[in-house]
Amino acid sequence: METFTITCVTLEDFCDAHELNVYDVDDALLNSKYSWGTNDDTLVGYYTLCEMLCVRPLRDIKSDVMVSLGS
Repeated sequence: METFTITCVTLEDFCDAHELNVYDVDDALLNSKYSWGTNDDTLVGYYTLCEMLCVRPLRDIKSDVMVSLGS
């Protein structure tokens, strides 16, 4: 079995970096196609989340960074 590592940031850190209110982002996620229900380890691509929230991505973020929606 091959293992791999995923680079993640928390939703809170994503919001801080983009000066977004975490509660507003949480509401936007709840009304989107991304749903995590009782699953705390759902990941969304950084650039996907930026596009969904209409924010400009930070320049130094690599394309494989994921945002953790749970804990």
